[in-house]
Amino acid sequence: MIVKLLSQLLLVGTLMQVVPADMSMVEQLATLPEAPTRSFDLLAAHDLVMNRLPDAKNKSVAPVSHRPTSVGVVTSAQSAVVMDRASGEILFEKNVHIPRAIGSITKLMTAHVFLLGNPDLNAPATLSSQDVRLGASQHLSLSDTYTVRNLLEASLVGSDNTSTAALARLSGLSLGDFVAKMNEEAAVLGMQRTTFADTTGLSSNNRSVVSDIAIMLDRLFENEILREVTQLPNVAITGVSGRSYFINSTDDLLSTFVNQAPYSIVGAKTGFLPEAGYCLGTVFSHENGGELIVVVLGSESKQGRFQDVKSLAVWAYDTFTWQSL
Repeated sequence: MIVKLLSQLLLVGTLMQVVPADMSMVEQLATLPEAPTRSFDLLAAHDLVMNRLPDAKNKSVAPVSHRPTSVGVVTSAQSAVVMDRASGEILFEKNVHIPRAIGSITKLMTAHVFLLGNPDLNAPATLSSQDVRLGASQHLSLSDTYTVRNLLEASLVGSDNTSTAALARLSGLSLGDFVAKMNEEAAVLGMQRTTFADTTGLSSNNRSVVSDIAIMLDRLFENEILREVTQLPNVAITGVSGRSYFINSTDDLLSTFVNQAPYSIVGAKTGFLPEAGYCLGTVFSHENGGELIVVVLGSESKQGRFQDVKSLAVWAYDTFTWQSL
């Protein structure tokens, strides 16, 4: 009997040495793999820091909804966003993370990159046969001479592809370098899901998301020239030959009530491709509110995009109250 008892005590002692007293240690040993050896990459760390997201704006000035039961309006657009420009607050969103072709909204980035070269807008300029792009109306003749500003107006007011291609050529950069600069600028602005493949928007590989387009509108319309030109409902251009060219804006909203007091349009650009649907990005201001950025991609019709943007802007100004600073 004593021998049996001693044997049991000896067995218990042996087990106490083999099995941990805390059973949670058994679980950890069973579930945590051995960590791999990792080296420190100084260049990768530098890139991570330098390519961080843009600093957030002052969220304290975000508008406040006084109609909490109102969640927005029905749109035909595949993707849409309404953003308060001052705070960066999203007031309405629909499929904001789905990339889509953007059509001629591309021309805003083309104009931005061109203006970075500080061109003389009053210098004479002509169109070349190498500038000709099909797919939309060509408003200016190849046989006449204009000013550089005239080409910019034709590009942004009439969404003229040939004039847009001429701007890229006049920049002095090769087409490949110009497009590369467009992508570099998109990255600098924080447009993380945007890719440009050409200068006019004729390529369906010019793709973005509505939130990126909102960022682009916010930053690019800090430029007075881009604001002034995109606010024009039409433009009359006279060539050196004496011939006059009258170009209507592709943005029908410029002649509607959302561009009359108490509303006004700060800047805008349309876009269309069969692969993109109808697109529009607009910055609004209001006498009793702040500035709104409204972007729609993939609306079902030309008029549908204007109705989508107009409805979203009116809804936002009716639903939110802007705080006094």
